[in-house]
Parts: sequence; structure tokens; C-alpha cells
Amino acid sequence: MGLYTRSGVSVETWVELDRKVSMRFETCSENENATLHFGHGGEYTLTLGRDNLGQLVDLASQAIAELDSTTGQE
Repeated sequence: MGLYTRSGVSVETWVELDRKVSMRFETCSENENATLHFGHGGEYTLTLGRDNLGQLVDLASQAIAELDSTTGQE
């Protein structure tokens, strides 16, 4: 998904996290969202509403299950 598209130019990015990257979260009950902070100084943040947060958890669980099912098959 492009972060920015204008006049045929699309800017995209991705983030790869090392195993030792610190993580924390903050919640806002008023807006029903959570902000996930990655990196010592929160260099990368992701804010998700309750529904999207649930979708992320489900997707991550599916990815872990798939990785577990293929471990040692390579």
C-alpha cells in the first residue's frame, strides 16, 4: 500500500523488527484505539482501532500457526 501517491509517484515503506526491539503500547478508551510503539524511543508507531487491533491479532496468530506447521520441513 502506498503511503503517498501523486502525479504517478507512489511512496512505499516497510519495517523489519529485530528480535530484540523493545515494544510497548498505550490505549485510549475514549477513542477505542491502541498505539503500539516499536524501538527504544518509539521510532515506529502504529495506531489501530479496536476492530483493526483484533484483526491484527488474528492475522498474527494465523501466521504463527503457519510458521509452526512448516518448521523443520525445509
